[in-house]
Amino acid sequence: MQKIPVTRDGKRGSDILIVQSDEVVKLEQIKDKEFVIHTATDKYYWAASLEAFEEAMYEEGFRLIDQMNVVNMNHVTEYDIKKAVVYLKPENETFSKTASAAWIHKDHIINVKSMLGELKKLDKSNNPDEFQDDIFETILAQEEDNRFARSYAMIQAIYERKKAEKQLEQSELRYKSLFQNNPDPICSFDSHGHCTSANPAIFSITGYSEIELLNKSIHHLIIPEHLDRWHKQFTGTMSGETHQYEISFLHKDGGIVELSILNVPIVVNGQMSGVYMIGKDISERKRAEEMLIRSEKLSIVGQLAAGVAHEIRNPLTSLKGFVQLMKSKISGYESYFEIMQDELERINFIVSEFLVIAKPQSVVYQPRDLRVILQNTIVLVGSQAALHNVELITEASANLALINCDENQIKQVFINVLNNSIESMNEGGLILIELQMKEANQIMIRFTDQGCGIPEERIPRLGEPFYTTKERGTGLGLMVTFKIIENHGGKLRITSEIGAGTTVEITMPAMS
Repeated sequence: MQKIPVTRDGKRGSDILIVQSDEVVKLEQIKDKEFVIHTATDKYYWAASLEAFEEAMYEEGFRLIDQMNVVNMNHVTEYDIKKAVVYLKPENETFSKTASAAWIHKDHIINVKSMLGELKKLDKSNNPDEFQDDIFETILAQEEDNRFARSYAMIQAIYERKKAEKQLEQSELRYKSLFQNNPDPICSFDSHGHCTSANPAIFSITGYSEIELLNKSIHHLIIPEHLDRWHKQFTGTMSGETHQYEISFLHKDGGIVELSILNVPIVVNGQMSGVYMIGKDISERKRAEEMLIRSEKLSIVGQLAAGVAHEIRNPLTSLKGFVQLMKSKISGYESYFEIMQDELERINFIVSEFLVIAKPQSVVYQPRDLRVILQNTIVLVGSQAALHNVELITEASANLALINCDENQIKQVFINVLNNSIESMNEGGLILIELQMKEANQIMIRFTDQGCGIPEERIPRLGEPFYTTKERGTGLGLMVTFKIIENHGGKLRITSEIGAGTTVEITMPAMS
């Protein structure tokens, strides 16, 4: 948009005013190098050559009608062929003006109006590809007057430039939409490994904001054991290769996000300028794979249990009988016999755990009060707790709802958890048991002990068969516990700190 310096009266020394070119509707020549500039509501004086004005205003849509009249064809709202008059009014103005078109061929005005009409439609369109250039080619091919051909060529040049700008804008918008709305995390890095752009998905997955990530290294996002892998893949991509690999990011809250990454080189003018990193969150897939592996392990253990448990129990019964008989007949070896009986009982316990896994249990789901089940469980394990100098403290909400469950199985869960807590507290202490209502009709049962704790890296494997943190454990009890809670539609989560204790949190659906 051009700025035109004008005066009110055309006299030397008058105050200079500025008129915006898109406000001008026509130009009238008074004498050589003196003109009146018209807006829809006013008029001003301007001194310069017509060629200078035409050159300056050409791209604004001014077109020559005759040597005495130059009008802004963008503001022509009507053309009266009989009167040879054009009516001029900008879109947002109430008033209009007229200009004579008596000395120009009517086809020229019609052609310019048609071409500028296509230009206006292109300006308002969101899809420049739907426009064809036929009208311009047809008019240019038919025109023999060089003055008009120059005008048409200029309009076509403006049209083609605007169309190219629109197409570029559309392309950029499509790219931006793909980048911004992509559910997978995408970010770009410069050659130094600093993040130069990132889409909202990366902020959602990592928990960090745009300010915290942009123009910085992302080393703090990558778990330490994967940093070397990141550097190796980044270096390979900067050499022009495409790399696909898996890496673990650290969420801002401390959680781990598993990502499948595709590194693509960014090439500008034939030079490597950076790397695009396109990720996909595979955390759920990883968890599903772990669940599948655990399920396969359970299946194998079940098959093993079904084939072995029965065969072990028969000779075990005989051994127990003979040990009791020998104990009554032979003196002096009582301590050995007691050890043998303890170990036989231990074998029997393991076999019993096997049978729980291998044999489908008869389950009866009924509405039950967790407080009652817990109190009955405490009665059973109370003596063992007293022997280990452990005090059991219960805190239960008054508005606790019932749950639909198999009472014996839930009692088995409580016994397994409490036994583990008691055995971890060599020097005694407190076990706090909390029962609370949570949102969305959920009941939380939390066991917090003051035991020796469990190393953080071992917690994810708890519940696997034969994986245990106890010296004489089998891992089967906790595996059964996980299975029971899962079958009841609940979740079990274990957190622990070495030397401080362990917390087992069970969440189960409440009855409405």
